[in-house]
This record gives sequence, structure tokens and C-alpha cells, in this order.
Amino acid sequence: MTGTPIAYGYVRIHPEVDEDELRLVEKELSTYAAAHGLDLARIYYEEGTGIEPNRMVRRLTRDDVHHLVVSSLEQITEHRLVAEMVEAVIEGEAGAVLHEARVM
Repeated sequence: MTGTPIAYGYVRIHPEVDEDELRLVEKELSTYAAAHGLDLARIYYEEGTGIEPNRMVRRLTRDDVHHLVVSSLEQITEHRLVAEMVEAVIEGEAGAVLHEARVM
């Protein structure tokens, strides 16, 4: 076991996204995690309008993971205020830091 902090990734799958683009996002998350000293243990995928914060909080808490990497806050939702609220829930309830791999 290493002392490297564990991180989960999150990707929202849009219907128009092809496999090549999805692989690029996965690589982006992996590259970001490695550059920031995180072990990207798993990437969760969801289809639809955005992240289900309660489900993600349960996953992070259950597995004692304190880092969540997303490509951008738009991966969570297209509404900036909602994304900020979800970020606050993840940080407050799961004690996890939300990392944006791609800052726009």
C-alpha cells in the first residue's frame, strides 16, 4: 500500500460523445491525478443530466476517498450555481476535494 491519496473520477456521458472523445476525457482525468499525486482508482460514468450528489457522497464516504476529479464543473451540470452547490455538498458531507482537470 502506498501513501498516495486515492481519487475517484466522474464522467457524465452525453449522447453525442463517441468512444474516442470519452477516452480523451479518461486520459485527462488520469493525467491530472498523476500530476497532483493522486491515485485515480476508479472512474464513475453516468448518463443523463448530471451527477447524483447523494450517490457520489455515499461512494466517497463508504470507501473513505477524499478526492473527486472531473474534467470540468460542466461534467456535474451545465448550471454553474448548481455545480457549486454540488461541490459544497461533496466537500461538506464527504469531506472530499473536487478537482477540475480542465479549468476553462
